[in-house]
Amino acid sequence: MSSETEEIKNETSQQESPTNNGDSVLSEIVAFIKLLLLFVFCVWFIHSFVVEGYEVWGPSMKETLNEGDRILVFKLPCVLKRFPFLPEQWKVHEGDIIVFEGKGEDDRRYVKRVIAMVPSDSSTKIVSASEHTSQETHQKKVEYSKNRVYVNNNLVEEPYLDSQNKNSDEEDMVYLHPGEYYVLGDNRRISKDSRYFGPISEDQIIGKAVFRFWPLNKIGWL
Repeated sequence: MSSETEEIKNETSQQESPTNNGDSVLSEIVAFIKLLLLFVFCVWFIHSFVVEGYEVWGPSMKETLNEGDRILVFKLPCVLKRFPFLPEQWKVHEGDIIVFEGKGEDDRRYVKRVIAMVPSDSSTKIVSASEHTSQETHQKKVEYSKNRVYVNNNLVEEPYLDSQNKNSDEEDMVYLHPGEYYVLGDNRRISKDSRYFGPISEDQIIGKAVFRFWPLNKIGWL
């Protein structure tokens, strides 16, 4: 009897073996699909909300960024701009290089430098001295004249400019209000920037350029 019982057990185990193998293969396929979906989601999330690569086109930021340079743009500060505990170093500041959307029908993306800004949550106040109003306003005066930039009548030092590219005949003067940014290209002679299309809005900003990864001989933080 014992030998017959062993034979029956052996036959049963042999019959169950193909099914177990099939379940194992199916489990591995499901696990692989889950891993692939997780990878795709992570790539999409990082690309959409954290960091994105761009290739510089045109000479408007020469010599800081040249045509063909490839940069990483940190998008998270713009995604979390309303987050109260956003680290200060993540935020966009005056002097930073940013990428932003064009206005109206112009769907191009531009790379320029922030010269002056009044964030939507700014606490900077300028009180009008006019006798007709005593209302406090949040604004900055930006003036471009004779190759120099003045913010609230103070000269902006720009050590990043190349002496051959900073000369321009443009003249401009605007007042920035909350949520507005004044941007210029480092190649002032040919750059299409706020002197041409005016200040940009905070909502147009995609992120700030933080790292150049091409060409290899210029790799580094911006």
